[in-house]
Amino acid sequence: MKIAMPPGQVILSLLHPIDLSTFTGTCDMQPGAAVVVGGKLNGLGVCRSLGRAGVRSYLLDRKRWNPGMWSRHARPIVVPALDGPSLMNALLDFQATLGEQPFLIITDEMSALTISEHRQMLDGKFRIHLPSHKTVLTLHNKALFHEYALQHGLSVPNAAIVREPSDILKLRTLRFPVVIKPADKSHFHSGAAPRLVVAETLDVGLKTCQTMLEIAGDTIVYEWIAGADDTIYFSLFYRVAGQTVSMFTGRKLASTPPGTGSTAFCTAADDARETLEPMTNAILDMMDYAGFGSIEYKWDAAARRFVIIEPTVGRTDWQEEIATLSGVNIPLDAYRHEFSLPPLPRTRENRPIVWQASCFDRLTLAAVAIPIGAAIFDGYWRIDDPLPALAHYPYDLCVAAYYRLRGKDRS
Repeated sequence: MKIAMPPGQVILSLLHPIDLSTFTGTCDMQPGAAVVVGGKLNGLGVCRSLGRAGVRSYLLDRKRWNPGMWSRHARPIVVPALDGPSLMNALLDFQATLGEQPFLIITDEMSALTISEHRQMLDGKFRIHLPSHKTVLTLHNKALFHEYALQHGLSVPNAAIVREPSDILKLRTLRFPVVIKPADKSHFHSGAAPRLVVAETLDVGLKTCQTMLEIAGDTIVYEWIAGADDTIYFSLFYRVAGQTVSMFTGRKLASTPPGTGSTAFCTAADDARETLEPMTNAILDMMDYAGFGSIEYKWDAAARRFVIIEPTVGRTDWQEEIATLSGVNIPLDAYRHEFSLPPLPRTRENRPIVWQASCFDRLTLAAVAIPIGAAIFDGYWRIDDPLPALAHYPYDLCVAAYYRLRGKDRS
């Protein structure tokens, strides 16, 4: 059922504190440090997850103003860049200063590519697990992953890969609307290409593909899978030596922008665990996967099956903290495994938990399917860790005002 939350309940949800007593080991002294790369919302959630157990966490980012850099659970370190040689040099310099072998957690996509490519430089200096670099590139590149999925019988949307101008005619075989994406998301991160374009007609699709091919090279075109945002599910995990150390299955409740954007609201999906977690583990076994990652699925009602939408490789996910709030603290589970500490018992809330990326999403989305009686946790604001929100929200308001005055689309 779609419900619109009253404004008063929005305010109360922002003031709702975390009950730290539900988390075992809050005051423990931990044996080593964690180094988290990337200080946006993802990195903030990781530092808060580790901070619950007293883990000493250093957060590396090139922008002091990013919200994670203001968390009381993070020790901020400003670095020149989050990818390329500058990142690797910064990691090595910091590790030498630290004088120990910390656990390295990546939260940024471009950082993951750089660290994967030059992982041998970190041998013996950081505790880190990644799949082979070939696997990282396969999962990062949407065209390569689609070909891998078809080769191994994985359930993926019907799609066409466009590598040459003549391939654009493949769109005539697809059912519209379609979603058009650069195969290599690096082009989006560099600002050269949009993250995706939805084409309702063949003519728009042909023109968009031609442009995308020119600016970003290999392009993939997916048939749209009908269904609301709350039919999208995800499995977050950490794996080592063929074993799943920690896994959590969740469900989106809404995205920003609706239908095509990042997670705005999400919650646990206990009803889908028995289906998705064995499916996810089978895929990870097939790829000999190691480290952090996730797989996003969408329920295809017409075909009565879950379809893989997108994998995340080598890093934690945007909404990683929903797992921690729901009682499955993946970053802490991974940390304890890396330092040979026994796993902690699971603690679950006796009410539904909803994670919202931003309180602004609550104001801009007309209606969201919030479970009855749910406790809503804002991604930025916590009463026991307020500075990330105080740093982020005024800045975000200024940016939004700038784009509105300029008449530009912020996305």
